[in-house]
Amino acid sequence: MSASTHRIFRIFAALVAAAFVVLPGYALAQACYVPPLAGFEFDPAGAPTVHPVAAHADIPDDANCLACHGDAGKLIGMVKSPEAPPEDGCATAPSRPPFLNYFVNETFLADMDHAKQSCVSCHGGDLAATDMTAHEGMVDANETCAECHEKEVANFDTSLHASLSGQDHALILRSGAENFAALEHMNQNDCATCHTTCSDCHLTLPLAVGGGLIKGHEFMKRAPMEDSCALCHGSRAGGEYLGHNEGIVADVHFTDEGMHCLDCHKNDLHGDGTVYENRWQVAGRAQCTDCHDALPKSTIEMHTVEHTDVACQVCHAQPYQNCFDCHTGIEDGAYFRRAGHKELMLKFGRNTAEDYPFNYVTLRNNPVARNSFDYLGEGLLPNFDDHPTWKTAAPHNIVLRPSQTGSCWNCHLNDDLFLEPPDLDPDGAAANTNATLSPRRIE
Repeated sequence: MSASTHRIFRIFAALVAAAFVVLPGYALAQACYVPPLAGFEFDPAGAPTVHPVAAHADIPDDANCLACHGDAGKLIGMVKSPEAPPEDGCATAPSRPPFLNYFVNETFLADMDHAKQSCVSCHGGDLAATDMTAHEGMVDANETCAECHEKEVANFDTSLHASLSGQDHALILRSGAENFAALEHMNQNDCATCHTTCSDCHLTLPLAVGGGLIKGHEFMKRAPMEDSCALCHGSRAGGEYLGHNEGIVADVHFTDEGMHCLDCHKNDLHGDGTVYENRWQVAGRAQCTDCHDALPKSTIEMHTVEHTDVACQVCHAQPYQNCFDCHTGIEDGAYFRRAGHKELMLKFGRNTAEDYPFNYVTLRNNPVARNSFDYLGEGLLPNFDDHPTWKTAAPHNIVLRPSQTGSCWNCHLNDDLFLEPPDLDPDGAAANTNATLSPRRIE
């Protein structure tokens, strides 16, 4: 092995340790220190001895890191499976061998931008240690991204993915500022688990589903849709788009065009310096008219002036996931979140989003209930009735001709498609009545 190749090998070893942060719910079944890969040998005392050709004063001795993280066989015996995230949450965890969360493979050597760094450059820790104490003094590597990627992360803290300002705003509307602090326990154990970091999109599975390396410490400039976006948004947009809901086909933009989430969602990920209250406010947010002509469009019979106030999804969406009556609390000393029930539904009603360009839209039920947080105290949502739980939605399971477009009567004579007063929960938010809509009868 040449000196330059061996030097790269040692850099690779350093970054391996960066991956071995014990994630919540994971445990190690034995000591971390195992014989290293080819190119290293051990003295009788068990300490690693680096071949002279690899000795460079400017590179830390990273052999111990690669000894654990570069040996898949050893990791398989060391890493125990984590507990799966709750099925009632928004995120969906992938099914895969847990050792992959820590394994670093040789493909990482091709990334000379990151591989030229040592483990400690991003993660801290003790490279000289030969057991789990190697992880002592480690830091959150996401905090070091800005040292090289200053432009990309300059406004990230203002993005909805990082700040969770959308979730906070929706909660404060119902709780009032005076009760928001009382909901902090729930907020940290539930809402805040969706907080996104740089690695959640470019390196690891999202922490909301347990974390772990996606592709052996390979950095991905573009977030992998099925291992990133669709996991956090799995129960709704992700599952819809990829066709994971039984009896519902995948979105035509995926099946016919192979489009990635980022083909449409281009301006709402890294932030722009503005802290938005919800996704509808984001400047440059994705809209159908970014690619498709706005109505009216005389070449298509249904795209007449009579439908210009109807959102595209009303005519082109399929049934989508709705969650109801979510509750949180403490049970057997552990935090829990449970939805009363879930149901695939297609519901039309009146717009609830400020400045949205259509009055007639698809609606999705937000699962918050009047007593969702009663375990923290009664009356913590005094403004519950002022804000609807049936809200304007943009389902991601678009097809050209779903059943409601078979004829005019398929929509206008189908009461099941419309959110009408009898459909509302009697104990639901009073403001839901503002979203109801009865079909306009036609002859």
